[in-house]
Amino acid sequence: MSEQLFWNDEMETRSMEEIQETQWHKLQMQMQYIYDESPDFYRPQFKRIGVHPQDIHSFEDFRTLPIMRNKEMDREAQLKSMERYGHSYGTYLCAPLKDVTHIYCTSGTSGEPSFYTFTESDLKINDECWARTFWRAGIRPGDTVLHGFGLSMWSAGIPVVRALAAMGARPIAAGAEGGIERMLMFARLTKPTALVGTPSLAEYIIEKCPEILGYPASELGIKTLLVAGAPGAGLPEVRQRITEGFGGAKLFDSAQGAWGLGNVSCDSEEYQGMHVVSPEHCIWTDLVDPNSKEPVPLENGAVGEGVITAFDHQAGPPFRYSFGDTLQLFTEPCSCGAPGWRFKILGRVDDLLNVKGIKVYPAAVRNIINSFAPRTTGEMRIVVDAPPPAVKPPLKIKVEYGAGLSESEIENLRTELISRLKNRLRFTAVLEMVAPDSLERSTLKGKRIEKTYESTVSKEG
Repeated sequence: MSEQLFWNDEMETRSMEEIQETQWHKLQMQMQYIYDESPDFYRPQFKRIGVHPQDIHSFEDFRTLPIMRNKEMDREAQLKSMERYGHSYGTYLCAPLKDVTHIYCTSGTSGEPSFYTFTESDLKINDECWARTFWRAGIRPGDTVLHGFGLSMWSAGIPVVRALAAMGARPIAAGAEGGIERMLMFARLTKPTALVGTPSLAEYIIEKCPEILGYPASELGIKTLLVAGAPGAGLPEVRQRITEGFGGAKLFDSAQGAWGLGNVSCDSEEYQGMHVVSPEHCIWTDLVDPNSKEPVPLENGAVGEGVITAFDHQAGPPFRYSFGDTLQLFTEPCSCGAPGWRFKILGRVDDLLNVKGIKVYPAAVRNIINSFAPRTTGEMRIVVDAPPPAVKPPLKIKVEYGAGLSESEIENLRTELISRLKNRLRFTAVLEMVAPDSLERSTLKGKRIEKTYESTVSKEG
């Protein structure tokens, strides 16, 4: 098996025609399933637009359906299910509660968690999708893998530990909550060859390893990094910084999640986006216009807001679920030779800033900041004083300068950064240069935007 290119060779090498035939067959059954089993969430939405699942005769018909679920709807559905049924798993829960055997969550923008519910069948699909991702990243049965995602209820926590064990790997469930010292202690004691976690965690390990263990991260013995949860692996300067910091380790990007999503970047020298590895379980690359929510033609290079529909998920299935990421789709063959579609995540729809008509993604700004390392630490915050996307120029950015710079060198750095941002991203910035280690670090998702208006509202309240 070690010579196989894919974990599930039969499924991962199917033609697009075969995949779409399977998708359509499963989609018809799933539409009827959610209509029958979700009388308080999905069925009313079908009735509101005057459509029955049997009226959908093609993927083209399906793509004209409106968005039927997003994070705001999730929160409302959770409140209603608590009132009506005494649980917070949402009125979109389709499986009987007795069959829900696993529950995970996201933190939620309001502080209240959004729950993911799984039947045992759902978890087995999740294991399979992760196994395909791990295999393409070079993780094999018998490998010791340091787990650095958050463990406490997060969807990338216990489910990832379980999936690693299910494929025969040896997960070391350190967890991001334990802190960087505990993480590095486990790395020293267990000698992992692979690390899974956020890009911020990988960078934090590079920064802190010499201080905590007395030697650089390049001597940890980690040969493979699989990162997810935030942009990083797809940004050239960040990618270079991480791979060099770990002594030439291979870096793979993923945006894995619940519901049968599976995707991972390939081992090409230049980042090609993430390959969709489980298209028979879930649509990830359906696209709509972020403003009108109208379908975007699915052609090579298309950009739009991603919409998820799961074909097999039983518990709380997403259907026409707008999850808030802006994707770029690639349908042409990849240089690595792997089949299927792939995509890049350009950023969060709600993080996209409009600076006097110029679209600015925080990830693109960070990539430029990183290109000035070691004169910068790579840490930055875009400061917004009013709710985005519109930002009154100039754009305010806090940038950490590197250790040991004189005042004149810091001023020269500021000038160069402003010029580079203007030339590359076409907006004018005002930079506040701040001392090394002054911006908060995290082993979880890195923070890129500082919303001063939220603290102002809190104080006034």
